[in-house]
Amino acid sequence: MSMDSIAPTRMNMLLLKGQIKMASDGVGLLKGKRDALMQELLTRARQLRDMRDELHDRGRAAGDAMTMARAVRGTPELKSAAVAGRRSLNLTVGSEKVWGLELGRIDQKGVVRTPAKRGMGLLDTSAHIHEASECAEQMLAQLFICAPLERNLQIVGEEVKKVSRRINALEEYLLPRLRGQMRAIASVLDEREREDTFRLKKIKGKKAAQKRKAKEAAEEQV
Repeated sequence: MSMDSIAPTRMNMLLLKGQIKMASDGVGLLKGKRDALMQELLTRARQLRDMRDELHDRGRAAGDAMTMARAVRGTPELKSAAVAGRRSLNLTVGSEKVWGLELGRIDQKGVVRTPAKRGMGLLDTSAHIHEASECAEQMLAQLFICAPLERNLQIVGEEVKKVSRRINALEEYLLPRLRGQMRAIASVLDEREREDTFRLKKIKGKKAAQKRKAKEAAEEQV
């Protein structure tokens, strides 16, 4: 809204003051939300860092165990064990509300199994195969922990950017524009007040002159 589309009246000046207060309060609320989101972001980033470190450790352990099993028992036996242990995973995908954001989670059950549940006997299957299977499942379980954490971190990070853009729009565009309009209206009103004061003084001066002339005329008649 420019001065061409808003009348320089006291009513519009009061409306602008109300808009400025509302926008300023909005900036305060948004900054509070951004600070809370930043704290949430840092907390989740630290958590993800620790979980990633654990995932990398389990990944290395799984890779080493797989390499050892292949070297000792051969690739065919390793593949046979993998086929025997194939199954569906018992996962539940849910969500939680954090500062109005839908953050996901994965609830897992029975990802890491006992040798019997993998379809492999303790006596007729090499210990290297058992170790490789267990390490692989532990890595998979850790992956299901890390995946939603990483996605949630992206969601919170995007929300921080969005809130920051809103704050910048209010502080750098809307509030300066509203304050500029209010200053312009105040300038016009001040100019009008000066003109009115000057006009009143002029009218008073004319009335005083007329009174003097009338008095002088009355005195001449006497």
